Amino acid sequence: MKEAGAFKYYQTDNELDLYICKNPKFKTNLIQMVILGQLDKETASSNALIPFILYRGSKNYPSSRDFKLELDELYGAELSVSVLKRGEIQLLNFSLEIVNEKYLGIDEALLPKGLALLKELVLNPLFTEEFFQQEKDFIIKEIKSIINDKYYYSLNRCFQEMCAEEPFGLYKLGRIEDHEKLTREEVYQQYQKIIQNNRILIFVIGDVDEQSVYEEINSEFNFKHQALKEYNNTIIKKEVAEIKEVEERLNIEQGKLVLGFRTGITRKDELYYPLLMYNGILGSFPHSKLFQNVREKESLAYYASSSLESTKGLLLITAGIDFADYKKTREIILQEVEKMRQGDFTAEEFDWTMKSLINSFENTADNNRGLLAHYLLGVINHRPEPIRESIERLSMVKREDIISVAENIKLDTIYFLNKRVKN
Repeated sequence: MKEAGAFKYYQTDNELDLYICKNPKFKTNLIQMVILGQLDKETASSNALIPFILYRGSKNYPSSRDFKLELDELYGAELSVSVLKRGEIQLLNFSLEIVNEKYLGIDEALLPKGLALLKELVLNPLFTEEFFQQEKDFIIKEIKSIINDKYYYSLNRCFQEMCAEEPFGLYKLGRIEDHEKLTREEVYQQYQKIIQNNRILIFVIGDVDEQSVYEEINSEFNFKHQALKEYNNTIIKKEVAEIKEVEERLNIEQGKLVLGFRTGITRKDELYYPLLMYNGILGSFPHSKLFQNVREKESLAYYASSSLESTKGLLLITAGIDFADYKKTREIILQEVEKMRQGDFTAEEFDWTMKSLINSFENTADNNRGLLAHYLLGVINHRPEPIRESIERLSMVKREDIISVAENIKLDTIYFLNKRVKN
């Protein structure tokens, strides 16, 4: 019997990659189209505009209000667009979640109507000058507003400094100076190019008949399309020639310390699951070393944690601190990293982390969007696998595997957001 969280792969006649997960636990059907593109300064800004312009209206639904009225007719279906960055891949997401008619007691098939609406959104846009100008202004404001969230701002600034010579240093929505130069015609030409040539993934999760869904999508989304063969050219660096130290000063009440490390390990590598364990023991849970030793024991941080960018092979440690505690906090964080390299972690820390990660995976399996995000990450890293397989692989991690990971961790950049000096 096939696992409920497993995806079945199809390719449509026009080379769309289709992944269908038949899962009877969900009362809605989730459909997500993802257009993949290389993150590049020449196209990042125009690509980022495209989903938001498309969402404004189509030839049959000429405004966002018209889309919403149709969604109401589909028993409150939800339609959304977004732009993400995974490694050096820019992802344009178009998502529709619609209730399964089995739970409404009606004979009307809703999924085909939802697919038709998604097709209308993506393939039949108005793309007016008004929509273009308004969305361009909105994205410019969005990029400028990053500075208002000092935590998010400090993470992005660390990535910018760390990967200044790599595409990953670009923000997912592009650059203000590039948006200001764009014209509607340029963005429309880019839209046509990516629709015809970029790798396009479609995910469907719900209590559906897989073959019927494939046939419906193969028929409905039959536009001219020939996929580029490679879509993940993310640069993975393992070595660090020189550690960068960057200090920035703003009018803030709390210092933000971010340490960026190269791991050389990505989602597709054998050491990925040991890396998850490493990160969990070091800093992603309340029982982790950073929380316990930097925040609780030494009282040096308002928060202290670590996280992974597993398509680029990066690890970030972040801490919110008093300005005067910068040097001491940095020193203790690096001591904790060194302890991991030396294998200085307990069996209890290992067990707690294993249980916490397995629990996290199991929670993901109970959420359709989490399940989709998990599988998407596997697909773009050329290692798709269901949640159950991820748990099995995680369960095989040994202490020595984590120490092997620790030996790969190289400090690259120290970024500190400090307070502005008053004259």
